[in-house]
Amino acid sequence: MRSTSAIPLLARNVIDRRALLRLAAQIGVASFGAAGPGFAQQQQAFKVGWIRPTTGRLASSFAPLYFGGLIAVDEINAAGGILGRQIARVEEDDEASPAKEPGIVRKLRGQDIGCFVGPTGSSQSLASIAATTSAKTIQSTYAAAAEAGDGRKYPYHYQIMFNTDQQAAVCVEYMVRTLGLKKIGILQENTAFGEQGTGATKALLQNKFGLSPVSEQVYPIAAPDLSTYVANLQKAGADGVIGWIANVPNAAMIFNAMKTLKWFPPVTGHSGLMLPALFDLVPGEAVKNVFATYYRNFTWTDTEQPGARQIEFAKKLAQYPEAKGYEVNVAAAPYYDFLYCLKAAIEAEKSFEPEAIKRGLDGLKNHKGLLGDISFTPENHSGIGAKDVVLVSVASGQDERAMGCLRARAPGQ
Repeated sequence: MRSTSAIPLLARNVIDRRALLRLAAQIGVASFGAAGPGFAQQQQAFKVGWIRPTTGRLASSFAPLYFGGLIAVDEINAAGGILGRQIARVEEDDEASPAKEPGIVRKLRGQDIGCFVGPTGSSQSLASIAATTSAKTIQSTYAAAAEAGDGRKYPYHYQIMFNTDQQAAVCVEYMVRTLGLKKIGILQENTAFGEQGTGATKALLQNKFGLSPVSEQVYPIAAPDLSTYVANLQKAGADGVIGWIANVPNAAMIFNAMKTLKWFPPVTGHSGLMLPALFDLVPGEAVKNVFATYYRNFTWTDTEQPGARQIEFAKKLAQYPEAKGYEVNVAAAPYYDFLYCLKAAIEAEKSFEPEAIKRGLDGLKNHKGLLGDISFTPENHSGIGAKDVVLVSVASGQDERAMGCLRARAPGQ
């Protein structure tokens, strides 16, 4: 038998090195249940593009709308992340400008980021979705425009909020069936959201009830005064108004004009009508008959209470001072539920690849979301069902039970 000293030094070093590598591999398996690459993947963060305005005129009003997403990131990461990987946000400032969106998509895709949260606003979102579709990037935006939920047109975008078609249905049904009104006026901001909301309203009035609006008023969101548009609705004999209004300054001008005219018709419209700042700008009588679209899970009636999960979310949201006054629109944002849908899809497919995530999302059924039961098909990417959309009293925002983002359901809802 040859002695160890007879083996060349170089050969002995190779043998020792191989033995050490085998030992290291055994230790790795014992400690982590997988070889080195698996552990490295656990340590690598799951990067998500986070598109929001940090500069520009809409930065301050859009910033709070991402807090629900921040709450979800904290919850998911605290629970161990997704398949052992923590979520890491990679922020890009879009200045709330549709023209900026294609460049931001290219920049984030250049960093090999395949899932995006945002942007916010229908015009901004549609500009972004056009770019993410060709880039095959999974995305959810704060876009109410119904087309954003068309899985055939936008196969990588997932709409987790009520759309303009659903909101129009609730508003029209309430005006015509519940209140028995026939002379309906429409007041619309000149945006993609406003255009689609008005289009859906007119189609429902005509096709379901054989009615046409007595007046249709379209205003620029930068207009310094809206009294003429309101007066035109009154002159046309409208006994109810459906308003596609998404910001407080415009809503305040409209309700102050109604006060001046001493004309307070029932008004139904978008959840933008519910911001508490409105109560500081208009008299209480102006919003007594105003009802806005919202989610059943966040409402109460004489016999029903909001869900425990929604109450807990309201408590967490209260820890963000910057959210004060915006709680309703934060709760209505899709980002909290989107991140949990991503988690469910990734865990079902056991993959972070965009095509696998898409497959998981397209097969998601009755996911218990904050906003409602969320389901997708390859053709339908509008995840919220009509049963989860209701009208609520705007005035109930002053009730002590509101907790910022809870509301009383409208009579008959």
